[in-house]
Amino acid sequence: MTRSFLPTVSAVSAVAAAALLLTGCGGGSGGSDKIDQSDATTTSAAAPTTTASATPSDTVKRPSTVLPKDLTMTFDWPKTGDTTKDAVLNDAEQYIRGYNRAAAAHNLKDPAYQFYSRDQGLTYAQAQIKANISGNWAPMGDDRYYGDKLKVVGSGSVTLSYCRNQTKAYSKNFTSGKVNITTPSDSDYVLYNVLFTKDAVSNGVWQASHVVVVERATQCKQ
Repeated sequence: MTRSFLPTVSAVSAVAAAALLLTGCGGGSGGSDKIDQSDATTTSAAAPTTTASATPSDTVKRPSTVLPKDLTMTFDWPKTGDTTKDAVLNDAEQYIRGYNRAAAAHNLKDPAYQFYSRDQGLTYAQAQIKANISGNWAPMGDDRYYGDKLKVVGSGSVTLSYCRNQTKAYSKNFTSGKVNITTPSDSDYVLYNVLFTKDAVSNGVWQASHVVVVERATQCKQ
């Protein structure tokens, strides 16, 4: 996949980033991208699930987050037994699947990522999709997420930090299908801190509302 470029960070975003990094990395439930990380606040730096699913008691009508056959996403974050935290983990997975699904199809109108995001979290997802479209790339390969740390920070607000390993995730030319194979490096490791919000206007799910991205996150190496 193509390497990322980093945007400038506004004063407001910097404050939000600091708050998220402190809360997201502080406690937990347990334990880009090689595409562009634009429109994210950035700083330098049980069994895994590979299929989309709703929580067992969920009655919300959700859009599909099924991925193309050449893109696999593994989420190695086991259930905690806490209803709220498990719901956040599930909706976080669908958010990530959603914007990668849209990026793979070059479809900014895909409903899934919009259903699971709002505010800067929505802007971030759109930036990832637009970056693939403008570069004529599409994500493929095996993309792995793990090391989740989750903290309830208020009523309807939860922070989730997690690692990403892209050593086996690549980009392909959307038109020709030619795969851009990259050599594994520290750039393959990314740490995310995401604020999830659930309220009267969140579609009945936990929506990603702010994303902080830590590039070259060597602390994510296993």
